[in-house]
Amino acid sequence: MVIAVSLIPSSSFDAQQFGIEGLDKVIHLLMYTLMTLFWSTGLKRQHQSKKVRKNAFLIAALGGFLISLFLEISQEYLVSSRSFDWLDLIANGIGCIFGVIVFKLLYRHSYR
Repeated sequence: MVIAVSLIPSSSFDAQQFGIEGLDKVIHLLMYTLMTLFWSTGLKRQHQSKKVRKNAFLIAALGGFLISLFLEISQEYLVSSRSFDWLDLIANGIGCIFGVIVFKLLYRHSYR
């Protein structure tokens, strides 16, 4: 079963038109950095579960990476104009790690 969705950009997107090779990978990295940063912040600030607060970085980074993996696999098998890209997955994973690092730098004195 292949789903043709016109809202999803085509894999033939040409980042070269912006004059920066690998721009899409930088965008992936930034998106997942921000997602993990915001997710970590939310998990650290919640007061419902000490266990969740303690494991916020693992939950945010691993959760972000698993979302990325799911989306890449979905692109391969469910969307005709998209395909799985290992480099996207790697950029997303690095972004998840950067999100945790940015959190720790921004809030180094607030959350222990």
